[in-house]
Amino acid sequence: MRAALVGCPFTGECADGFMRINEQAPCVENLAYMKDSWVNKRHLKRHVRNQWIRGQAGRAVDGQADQALSNCTTLDNFHVDRPTWMVDLGQKVKVAGVIIQTWLGNETGNAGGSSTGRDYMHNLEKLAVYVDNKAGKEKVDLPGNVCGGVSRQNDALYRSKLHVTCRRPIRGRYVYVEAWGIQNRPSKLFSAVLCEVQIYA
Repeated sequence: MRAALVGCPFTGECADGFMRINEQAPCVENLAYMKDSWVNKRHLKRHVRNQWIRGQAGRAVDGQADQALSNCTTLDNFHVDRPTWMVDLGQKVKVAGVIIQTWLGNETGNAGGSSTGRDYMHNLEKLAVYVDNKAGKEKVDLPGNVCGGVSRQNDALYRSKLHVTCRRPIRGRYVYVEAWGIQNRPSKLFSAVLCEVQIYA
């Protein structure tokens, strides 16, 4: 005789360190939660190698879903051609996808009162996601490292939540999110705001 337990799937909030890939999916581990992260920072002299700093990078993995600008990590190209955020997952895992919660410039108050931040965001061409086994790489956009990306085509880049599904699961320890700017505009300055980056296997 066989017996089985039948019940309803859990529909509440996921515990800290867990996430849902979509509203119907069960809670799965968020591999990036509270992990060490950095942004690249290059000196004004272009021949100087990238320096990776922590600074505000950890705001993107602190588990805070609040999309206030003060709780987010900003990537800009003031001192580097392609600003990049990097997280150390702690060990090699197969990365299947990344969900990025962004800031759209809608909040009121001092941070949202100026249109400068929003203007810089409209100079953004795409966000690309890479997976690698090495940290702090100068060049990560290699064919074998590409998970996927989101471009401005059909305004996909300007949604509050961006979902990048890897073309195939990629095994690696470090995940990079790289911002690319539009080249044919008078102003070449651009920025991307990462409020929360969640990574799943």
